[in-house]
Amino acid sequence: MAGNPTARPGVANEVIAQSADMRFTLYTIDAGAQIPWHFHSEVSDWYICREGVFSVETQSPDHVETLSVGAMFQVPVRRVHRVVNQGDSPCRFALVQGLGAYDFNPVDG
Repeated sequence: MAGNPTARPGVANEVIAQSADMRFTLYTIDAGAQIPWHFHSEVSDWYICREGVFSVETQSPDHVETLSVGAMFQVPVRRVHRVVNQGDSPCRFALVQGLGAYDFNPVDG
């Protein structure tokens, strides 16, 4: 996944559709893996759980949202967050990002 700032061991993704201000990606995260703390300058994240269980954790305010199949959660623009697989098997989710240009800004947890 060269050039992919979210490339991490145990995390796979496939961008399904992308335009100048929207992005639709499918993710698979292995048990115990995570997408680390980060934020986006212009886009909100909409997570839709397809399989397994994972959490989206945010800072300021601190919040943990656990998603299972069919659940959806939105992270606003500039909110620091991370995604953690909470189950014993891979989790899969769809991520819709917009409106604006995609970026990934790492933050120390």
